Amino acid sequence: MALSIGRHCARSRSLLRRLYSSSADAAPDLPALQMPAFDHVPRPYAGPSAEEVLEQRRKFMNPAMFLYYKKPLNIVEGKMQYLYDESGKRYLDAFAGIVTVSVGHCHPEVVQAVIKQTELLQHTTTIYLHHAVADYAEALAAKMPGNLKVVFFVNSGSEANDMAMLMARLYTKSYDIVALRNAYHGMSPSTMGLTAHSTWKYNSREFKKRAPPSQRWRRW
Repeated sequence: MALSIGRHCARSRSLLRRLYSSSADAAPDLPALQMPAFDHVPRPYAGPSAEEVLEQRRKFMNPAMFLYYKKPLNIVEGKMQYLYDESGKRYLDAFAGIVTVSVGHCHPEVVQAVIKQTELLQHTTTIYLHHAVADYAEALAAKMPGNLKVVFFVNSGSEANDMAMLMARLYTKSYDIVALRNAYHGMSPSTMGLTAHSTWKYNSREFKKRAPPSQRWRRW
């Protein structure tokens, strides 16, 4: 959640004044809080405006992809712990891209590592050998307790939970799973049953039909 420090601090000062005004003490003269100095100047932005991007989203994207704030932020640049909107205004990023940016935005070491790798090999698959995926698996296994020394790479948390549920059920022969109240475990058909948020649950069923091997399907 990108928080504007100025707006956040203004609300805090307002709350403090209300608290003091409700008591016998006079409201103190609170100093204005400023963003700390930061030696990065955002590039001039020449892309579409927030209004234009919002209109594009409304026209071409599913409405289930919701936005925060009455006036959504148009984030166009990031540097370490900060984000910048189209006007160059700086925000402290307290959301970290839904907990996916662990070392800051555009960290120079990460940027250089990505450039170096994509200049050599951008993508391959696990059906071929490559040392990086094996090195990463070994490094993760070294941090695991006990006999947990094998990893299975997936693309998302939902997929990881799907895999965990499948493995547990195959091993125990039991289909009962305990989920904590108010917990979120994913949006896949399987993990949705464990998710305890009404906003992330839908009344849907999985229908599976198998076609004969000889049946030819029309290509659309």
